[in-house]
Amino acid sequence: MIEKLDQRATLQAMTLTPDGGGGYVEGWQSFATVWVHLAPTGARDALGPDMLESRARHSVTLRRRSDLAAGQRVVAGTRVFKVHAVLDQGPRATLVTLLCEELP
Repeated sequence: MIEKLDQRATLQAMTLTPDGGGGYVEGWQSFATVWVHLAPTGARDALGPDMLESRARHSVTLRRRSDLAAGQRVVAGTRVFKVHAVLDQGPRATLVTLLCEELP
């Protein structure tokens, strides 16, 4: 499977910066550039007032790392994926899979 890691992507974590008024501003900081394999796994519709939006789900496979967590993002080119879950088979595994949703 390692030979199928065919796209470069950036891993990002959320940062909070004080806004000077007692609150915080959310931002994203890149912490690694990695090779990944993207595979679509399905889609769902998000409904809201005056809104119907389709969201694609993907699995993102990459070399195993210990700094991955739900809530992070994967950016591949112009596409952004929110990480919902990290499927890690343990320290002997070579790869890890992230279950993600592509953001509009």
